[in-house]
Amino acid sequence: MRLILCEKPSVALTTAYCVGATEKVSEGKRFYWQGNGYIVTNAIGHLVSIGYPEDYGYKKWSLKDLPMIPDFKLFPINGYGSQIAFLKNLFLRNDVTEIINACDAGREGECIFRYIYEYIGCKKPVKRLWISSLTDEAIKDGMNNLMDSSVFDNMYRAGYARAKSDWIFGMNLSRYYSLKTDQHHKSGRVKNTVLGIIAEREAQISAFEKRPYFKVVLDNGAECSRTFDTKEEAEAVADKCSGKETVVCFAVGEEKKENRPQLHSLTSLQREANDIYGMTAAATLRAAQSLYEKKLLTYPRTDSCCISEDMKPYAESVVKCLASYDKERTDKLLSQGLNLDKRVVNNEKITDHHAIIPTNLIGRLDSSDLNEEEKKVVLLVINRFLSALDMPYTYLEKRYEFEVEGEIFKLTTKLPIELGWRAYNNCRDTGAMISYDKGQAVLVNSAEVRECSTKPPAHFTEASLLAVMENIDRRIDDKDLKPFVKERGLGTPATRASIIEGLISAKYIYRKKKQLYITDFGKNYVNALPENIKSPELTAHWEQMLSDIESGKCGEEDFMGEIIKNVNDVIESEEVTVDTAAEDMEDADTAAEQPVEIGKCPWCGSPIREGKKAFFCSNGEDCDFFIYKHDKRIGRNYKAAEISELLANGKVTLRNCTSSKGNKYAAVFELDDSGEYVNLKFVEYAKTRRRKPKEE
Repeated sequence: MRLILCEKPSVALTTAYCVGATEKVSEGKRFYWQGNGYIVTNAIGHLVSIGYPEDYGYKKWSLKDLPMIPDFKLFPINGYGSQIAFLKNLFLRNDVTEIINACDAGREGECIFRYIYEYIGCKKPVKRLWISSLTDEAIKDGMNNLMDSSVFDNMYRAGYARAKSDWIFGMNLSRYYSLKTDQHHKSGRVKNTVLGIIAEREAQISAFEKRPYFKVVLDNGAECSRTFDTKEEAEAVADKCSGKETVVCFAVGEEKKENRPQLHSLTSLQREANDIYGMTAAATLRAAQSLYEKKLLTYPRTDSCCISEDMKPYAESVVKCLASYDKERTDKLLSQGLNLDKRVVNNEKITDHHAIIPTNLIGRLDSSDLNEEEKKVVLLVINRFLSALDMPYTYLEKRYEFEVEGEIFKLTTKLPIELGWRAYNNCRDTGAMISYDKGQAVLVNSAEVRECSTKPPAHFTEASLLAVMENIDRRIDDKDLKPFVKERGLGTPATRASIIEGLISAKYIYRKKKQLYITDFGKNYVNALPENIKSPELTAHWEQMLSDIESGKCGEEDFMGEIIKNVNDVIESEEVTVDTAAEDMEDADTAAEQPVEIGKCPWCGSPIREGKKAFFCSNGEDCDFFIYKHDKRIGRNYKAAEISELLANGKVTLRNCTSSKGNKYAAVFELDDSGEYVNLKFVEYAKTRRRKPKEE
């Protein structure tokens, strides 16, 4: 019997079907698929991790313990013990002779499998299913070409090294800056870099000095090739050109094409949703994940914009299923032929997962079953999918130059030839009413002066910040380092939204409509960080060394030694100088020297601790769970014992509450966890205890 471990339940179901394991075997609340000599089961993402400081005995927050460099071990993630026990029983069954690792193709998928395999102590031989798409053809082909697990040993070493290095970097510096400033800080390689990028932009905006300038524009739209510092100078040029006849001195027409957009990756989808609807990256991911679970979209946590060769027939079937969405558009696409070139189909451009596209169940889409965010996201994916398979937008661009009284004026027009994908995406080009030939005489009826001004750099939106994170190589000058982050970017598609939300929850930045602003608290913190631990070059250098580990060019020891040295250099440096003025204290949760543990985090299983203004997760780098202490609804702060009961039971009865009208009451509240933020939700008023009347 061969056991196949997939990363997610949905993948296990698809894989089971392909290998003929059609019998569903239930064991309590859990089940697996069996048949044709296979057992197919699944993890639920990461079930095992390298733990938290408390797991290694670092329960007390103390500068004396820094840096914490534990002998790393594997620990079950809180809440997944029963799933691990379930898998252990299957792995160690006497009739199971071989394990097949069918987790996602990449470092993370390799770590997910091997953490589980090593933690449960399995010694059975392992094969690797390495595929980049989940079509039946890809799975069957992959199963016929299984690879030996040892081929990916170095990939696992690189993934394990990255996990340990981020732990050492994040855990140590979070505690260091928190203890040094008596404020709760969440330090991390990616968070520090992103915060530094935002701080740099804010500094540019603050230093910007607005400068007015003036343009001269003819009545046909042609603009003067030079601008003017004063209105008087511009008006003088406009006056001398008005009413004059000129000759077209330059006229060139050129047919051009604007290629259609690529299929959506998670980051491009988040950017478009933010640009068009103002949706946050976290909200977009949440909606895309829900649509995936409803089998309307493919797996969303991907950085790829392409599909694989074996998916060509699948893409055509999806287009046919979209006839109910827009039959005229799909009929046109099918009649002209789908544009499945390298821009859309490219195996080399796929890492762990292919691009986000609709599934062939999309024809069953009932918008009444979707919330507003899901409706927006599914339509964005559908439109991008159909646009990517369409023809390019073709237009005639004409460029003209006019010389009037010694001044050169330039004009460019665009005349659509074939709208292609632009027919459904707001083509506004026009030029049909304006056409000139070289040497043609043209009368300038009038010229106007337009007042303009230089503009400061724009505040980051989530869309523009995601673009910077995705293309972080553009901010790296070292040509040798650029290639190592060109494909990966900063963070991963799955974590970029949580990084932004983490910076917001830590009070380093805040969101105002679409724009992101840095707080004084965030500014002071990032200014206190050494340049080398907040620069994009740090991530690029890490990726270079991880790539060398993956290719066998260097050992893990060299990489880890450098990480430890970086952290040591920070801790042994001069005193941290973060301003702890009262106004900044309002912007941040603060941490005591030895924060008290009051329960376990429902998000990651780490200890929840009590700070001065909030109860927060001690896993500073990877988790942003927190609950503010003060609640106006109850007229007081939550007590540690109350939050402890809430975390343990999901509900708590709060007594001695005061309403806005001054009335005393008791009520039952429950944990309201959206996955993005946490609050307490009112359930019902509690029965008050009546005192027994005294006997007369």
